[in-house]
Amino acid sequence: PGSRRLAGPGGGPASAAMPIQKDADKGRVRIHSSFTPINTPLTFSSPSVAVCAAGSSICLFNVETFKKEYINTYSYSISKVCANSARGLVAYCEGGTNPQTYVYAVEPPKLLFTLSNVTELELADMTFSKCGTRLYTLSRATSKRLRVFSTVTGQLLPGCEIDLPQRFDKVAVFPGHKDRVALVRSSCVRIVTIQKSYETYITKLQPSAVPTDADLSISAYTWLDSGRFVFATRQGAMVTLDGTTGVVLHACQAAEPISSLTTVGGFLVTAHMGNMLKVWSSNDQEVLTPEQGSAMMQSMPPMEGGFEPGQSAYLLEKSLELDGWNDVLPVGERMKGQVAYLQATPDAAHMILTTAEGEVWAFPVPRAGGDSGGDEAQQSPSPMAPICFDDVVVEDLQMHLVTWFHTHPVSDAIFLGPSGRVCASCDEGGRLRLWELTKGNDSKGFRTLSITSALTCLATDYEGNVLVAGSDSGCVHLIKVATWQKAHIVHTTRVSNSPVSKIVAVTHESGVLVVGVLFFDSKIAFISIPLEEPEILVHGISDLNRKIEDIAFCKADFEGEEPKLVVVGEDKQQMPCMWIVTAPPLDYQASMSLLSREDCPVWAMKLSSSTRPQDKAVAVASVSQDIVVVGFANGATKLFPPPQSFGPGTKKLEPTQADEELTPHNQYILRMAVSDDARYLFSASMDGCARRTIFEDGGTRILDAEKTIHSPFNGGVLQAIGDVSGDLMLTTGGADGVVVWSDPKQKVNTPAPGAQGAEAEEGSQEEEESMVFSVDDQDVEAFPVWEPVTEEEREAMENEENDDPELNALVLAQRRALSLEVEALRKKLRMLVDHNASCPELEQLDRAEFCVDFEERDAIAATTKERCDDLRAQIEKENVARQMIRDRLIKEFWEPMRGKGCQISSLSSNLSVSNYPERIVSEEEATTLRKLRCMRQVEHLENGFIRGAACPVGLKDDILLKAEMFASGEEGYIVNWWHQGSIAAKGEKVYADQKNLYEPFELLSNSRRRLQIHLLQALAVEYRQAFNELFATCQGDKKGILDQINEKVLRTKSILNELGVVEEVPEPGMNDHEDDQAVLNVKDEEIKAEKWISPEEKKAIEEAARKEEERQRLLRENDAGTRALQQMMGGTLKTKKDLTALEITLDKEAWMDEIPEEEMSELQLIALKEFQEKEKALADEQEKYRKQLDTELKKLKTEISDLTDQFERILKELHHQRFAHDAKFFCQELYCVRLQLALLQNIEDGLVLKQSNQDVEEARNKLREAEAKVEQFTGEIASKKARQDDRMRHEREVSSAQHFRQAFAQSGLEPEAISALLQLFRKRKPQPGAATDQEDNKKKKPKAGEEAPRASTTMTAAPISSVAAAVDGSDAYPDLGTPEAALIGTTSNENDVVLERPEGIEEEHFELMLELRQERMQAEVEVQKGAIELQEMAALMAHLQRERDDASQACKQLEQELQEHIDLMKREEYDIEILFRLRQGQVEVPQAAVVTDYSDAIVIQNDVVESRNTRILELGKDKVSTLETIKEFRKKLSLIQWEYKKLQMQTSDLEERTKDVHMLRVTKDLQSLLKGGEEGRNKAEADLLERKIEHLSNTSQQKEATLKKQYAAVSHAAKMRKMENNMLEKKLRELQQNVIQREHIRRLRAPQGGAPQGGREKGEKAKIIGGGGRIEESEAEIRTAQQGFRDIRSRQRLMDAAKRHTEEIDLLTKELDRLRQKTFPSFIQLHQERGNPDHR
Repeated sequence: PGSRRLAGPGGGPASAAMPIQKDADKGRVRIHSSFTPINTPLTFSSPSVAVCAAGSSICLFNVETFKKEYINTYSYSISKVCANSARGLVAYCEGGTNPQTYVYAVEPPKLLFTLSNVTELELADMTFSKCGTRLYTLSRATSKRLRVFSTVTGQLLPGCEIDLPQRFDKVAVFPGHKDRVALVRSSCVRIVTIQKSYETYITKLQPSAVPTDADLSISAYTWLDSGRFVFATRQGAMVTLDGTTGVVLHACQAAEPISSLTTVGGFLVTAHMGNMLKVWSSNDQEVLTPEQGSAMMQSMPPMEGGFEPGQSAYLLEKSLELDGWNDVLPVGERMKGQVAYLQATPDAAHMILTTAEGEVWAFPVPRAGGDSGGDEAQQSPSPMAPICFDDVVVEDLQMHLVTWFHTHPVSDAIFLGPSGRVCASCDEGGRLRLWELTKGNDSKGFRTLSITSALTCLATDYEGNVLVAGSDSGCVHLIKVATWQKAHIVHTTRVSNSPVSKIVAVTHESGVLVVGVLFFDSKIAFISIPLEEPEILVHGISDLNRKIEDIAFCKADFEGEEPKLVVVGEDKQQMPCMWIVTAPPLDYQASMSLLSREDCPVWAMKLSSSTRPQDKAVAVASVSQDIVVVGFANGATKLFPPPQSFGPGTKKLEPTQADEELTPHNQYILRMAVSDDARYLFSASMDGCARRTIFEDGGTRILDAEKTIHSPFNGGVLQAIGDVSGDLMLTTGGADGVVVWSDPKQKVNTPAPGAQGAEAEEGSQEEEESMVFSVDDQDVEAFPVWEPVTEEEREAMENEENDDPELNALVLAQRRALSLEVEALRKKLRMLVDHNASCPELEQLDRAEFCVDFEERDAIAATTKERCDDLRAQIEKENVARQMIRDRLIKEFWEPMRGKGCQISSLSSNLSVSNYPERIVSEEEATTLRKLRCMRQVEHLENGFIRGAACPVGLKDDILLKAEMFASGEEGYIVNWWHQGSIAAKGEKVYADQKNLYEPFELLSNSRRRLQIHLLQALAVEYRQAFNELFATCQGDKKGILDQINEKVLRTKSILNELGVVEEVPEPGMNDHEDDQAVLNVKDEEIKAEKWISPEEKKAIEEAARKEEERQRLLRENDAGTRALQQMMGGTLKTKKDLTALEITLDKEAWMDEIPEEEMSELQLIALKEFQEKEKALADEQEKYRKQLDTELKKLKTEISDLTDQFERILKELHHQRFAHDAKFFCQELYCVRLQLALLQNIEDGLVLKQSNQDVEEARNKLREAEAKVEQFTGEIASKKARQDDRMRHEREVSSAQHFRQAFAQSGLEPEAISALLQLFRKRKPQPGAATDQEDNKKKKPKAGEEAPRASTTMTAAPISSVAAAVDGSDAYPDLGTPEAALIGTTSNENDVVLERPEGIEEEHFELMLELRQERMQAEVEVQKGAIELQEMAALMAHLQRERDDASQACKQLEQELQEHIDLMKREEYDIEILFRLRQGQVEVPQAAVVTDYSDAIVIQNDVVESRNTRILELGKDKVSTLETIKEFRKKLSLIQWEYKKLQMQTSDLEERTKDVHMLRVTKDLQSLLKGGEEGRNKAEADLLERKIEHLSNTSQQKEATLKKQYAAVSHAAKMRKMENNMLEKKLRELQQNVIQREHIRRLRAPQGGAPQGGREKGEKAKIIGGGGRIEESEAEIRTAQQGFRDIRSRQRLMDAAKRHTEEIDLLTKELDRLRQKTFPSFIQLHQERGNPDHR
């Protein structure tokens, strides 16, 4: 491991762009190991290097080599980290209020830019685009905003700042294109699209397609390669969104909840509960439309459905069960926790798994080409090989641990043993981890123990064999860690109900570990642990009746004395004090829980008489027997002698002065510790600072190292401890994990990992599984509170021990023997049970026979019965609920059906025909239909009367529309058009409601349309009823044919039985779907769940079967007919005559087989010959009979086939009839729909008219606003043009020859000299290529008909469209403000002109010419700037005019639409829609997604189309020929122009090169460069710069000293001025008192009564009396003036008092905030504006 230092843009420690937040040296450390929380997903700075925060440093760890590197930063804390592998970037956000975000390049580490004002308090997430050109930040406190920054310029992209309606937690950028972003929160996903526009971006937050009321809890999400966004919920749903619009395209339901998902190589990999990994292939073509996707959100088909239409779009390729692989591993090496996050590395080489227990695992992604066995080189496929999961098994995944971290805040961490290679840390989640500083041969490198309660502190012995842990439940746990790979809990004791605050331990010389435990109730418990046989022995609890803050053991030898505990806290008067508490003797046996003062002596010392909170003693450590270090709340660190006053202390105890005060911390001290050799003091404070102070032998204290590596906003450093050497420090900030580091100034080697010794390898798997790795210390019954042994119990025990030691040893031996015997019996019983399970069924005993604890068995049985009863009641309740739902469904949907739905299936194919379900027509509907039919009959009679001869002439024209005027009545393609002839074609059935229908041309009003709808629906019902009659006939035909087939099947089976042929004969039957009542009948095979039968029910079933078998047996024995048939005819009724030829058998006598034919007699030969003849005749007969059966069998099969074909023809005919009837009633249904749409259209037209009027009014308002903007900006442009005209006039004036000659009028120069200077004055900077072009133009003038040569310009390509996605994740286009974007459309820069002074002209005249020329050039620049401004304003004006034109056009369009809609309503008032039914044709109308509108379509014959196409082809050929000719001509012309331009450019290049060679000036620098002396010069310059830096440093120090002196002088002067002001104020008060007294005397001397003398009118001047100008005084005016003066003075005093009170309140408020920060983190003072850190 190594640490690197971040460099600023200039290569130094930091540039001006990076504000230094803390001293550079304080943040520079060498980190040896770190295990810090890792945010998911992991971010990578390269394909194999992941990035996370390690304190205030950046950790780069390689997932392949497991190496870690660290980059130190200057920030106090890091809250968010992200990285980019494409450009090697790392960005992090610091903690606190108004945090800044820093973006760095990794190789080499360099600050690129700093982002300010990203958020006010908290940044929810930030990430890079895959191309690395953008950084996305998502804030959620207090503002909810998404910002997008350019990583090229470090600026916020214009328009890329969008306020969000709610808080989001994560931001995910589509890897294929940086303009698609997904914002994720727990219940919602929103898509954000970014579109590049003119000098800005258009950012749009797409609406959420997921319903707001949907119960969703998103657990995982990812982008697919196709640009779609997929997220999974904790309920197991998988939803696919469109990556541009955010609409739902697909949804399905997984079998198990999904905890994480990712994509790799085109596959979708999901992690499910139970650590199951599934690999899916996706079918993008099967992704549905938004409408279908929304429908699937309701149905949620299963994800495992495969590529079925309308089902899942994912196909399961592979399932990998990690728990199966995990169970095979040893207990300590298993993967802990559920897979919480799954992702692939950027190069898709590895898959990363992060578990809920904080373990990060990885395995190589399987690729095609790897073998399962053989050489390792053959097993490793090529990295470019395609990813393949086909033959992968979980054992071949090569899982390996990458790193781990605590998932809860770390509460304590320590080194184990003097080697320093193993550490222990615990967290608030109850996880204790033991881990190697450097991973060795162990596969994991750490072990985990689990405690139910939160662990608060740790302590260990010197050798690191025993570990003591305290928990939040008041328990003390003893862990044996001699071999850390097999660490296990050996003892647990609940000492108190109060949580444990701190544990300290010291090893006694007698081999006992003495432990002091501090509880939150300020009580201290003393425990001893024998190291040979570790167990917890509690001696008692010491209660000082004081508030205790910290404890530590004294550093002293244990020669003849017990360990002493140093305690700091507050006495009853809240003054800081220190006590020394002596531990009780090691052989002490407590008789009561509280320790007495005799057993546990106490010495006290008061540290200060202050009661201020900042002077509180909060930490203590003992350096030696005579020195105790105390840390205070204000950060002070002082050395005190040990207390000497016996007792807990009194009020009269005087404070003791500190012997020495060390360098103070800035904030509250949290932890202090001293190394074992008492040479180093380690301290930590709340500001995140950790220190190491050296105590030299001579008494010198040296602050060796002070580092700030943990966040002060999260509580600072909770623990800081060093190893034995003091070089390594282990620190933790709680929430930011643990870090082991050293000072980079020292060369410290990381301890090598220890070899896995024999003690770690010994032991079987059973022994390891028997160890205790987890404890539920919240179980009060299992771990009761410790209570001391009473005197009576102790005396009884002592008497038993002292009576007979040999007997006592015998009792112990017997106890051990009984324990061993019980264990042996347990093993033997287990073996018997296992043997009984594997023995034959007849030999097996009942499991109950092995029960030895009947009480426990009965208790388990009772509990089981209770649970079964509850479950049975719940099932019955559910069944009743389902039955009620079934009854309601039947009542609502089944009973109202007159004809139930069913179908007829084919006997030989998959063809099936369904009937039409018929609904029972209610009485109300039937009555309405009768009324409508009656109305139509009346209308028919009326029409017949009007058309008849008896109709009066005046009524002949009483018809709205006559079809005879535009239709002949023979248009058969018009639906429901029966104007002439029959209403049905020949051979078709005539339906009753056909004659009641209106003709299509009669549907002129809405009332007729409504009536026609009812009649059409009635006609459709008749169509369905007609088909149902055909369906019923076909059902009868099928039953008859099935009866015939079954008879022939029976005969076929009989023949096959006679022939002895085993052949399966299919028996056709009725399908379940052919029974209309089958839907209500549930068969046994439909129930998938196995029915549970209780033992009582099984017993009853067996008893019933036994009784039935007994009844059948008795029936067979007592049946006389059966006995007679068995006795007389062998149990069959067949005689020999009834036997067939195949059933006849010949009985051969035994001698025919026993005696050879040569030894037989004549009679025997004759008998044998007769038998053979009979046998031959029987064989011939059987062969003949067999042929007859074969012939009959073939005939039967043929007949069965004929019957099947006959039914197939009937079914196909029915199928055709179904199609025909579908066409009929669908046509009528379509007609109904069109008529209903017409009715709805009428209602909609009214609503549209109202809305259109509102839209027109709004558009007119917008138009007025746009016109006002244009008018206002037009005035601005006019004023700008006026100023530009002034500039142009000034430019023409200063550029004129007259102005130039006037400047030289008094110079005395000759006219020729002035003319020469005028030429130089007018000389301009040449444009690139201008000289060459001018020369070429002079050499060659354009001929007639030729174009003049044009000046060459630099052309650049247009930026890539933001719509086109970069599939490989590269940059789609350069962002605005970047150099790449700035180069688009730019031209080359102008070259500077060098002017030389002509001969004969003095220097002052030449300088005057240069000044005039500079004035002219400045005027030209101003004119150019004004022109650019006018161009920009013109562009803006064009934009405003476009907005105005758009508003005007929109207004006109809305007005036009309104007028068109009004005209449309007038036209459609009597509009008629007619349905056409065409036989065949080609539809050229563009098809819509759902329903295509043919209202504007026309019908054209084929001949017209073909003739027109032929003509088009002829014209096309002629045009192609002409274009070919033009192409060849332009090709030759372009070639000639290119050659000419090439030659011209070559000539220009050669001329310029010649000029460069001729005009090259050889200077001394160039000569030295050619000679090779540049290195010495550079070295000299470097030395000069170093001396300059040193001089500047000395100057700065001198200035600082001078400023300090000035400050002291000014402070002294201010003090003197203050004293002088006080003195003057005192004199002023005395003078005022004298004036008051004199005025009083004068008033007493004034005359009394009457009007006051000297009174005068208002406005009259006072009289002057006396020669000195003294005026006459008025008593009333004096009193009035004095009263006004007193009022003004009182008011001023009140204002001064209010000001003083306000300042005092502000001071107290700041003091309150500062005191609050002493106890817990506060962000109040950080709201203040940040100043320059150099000015304190």
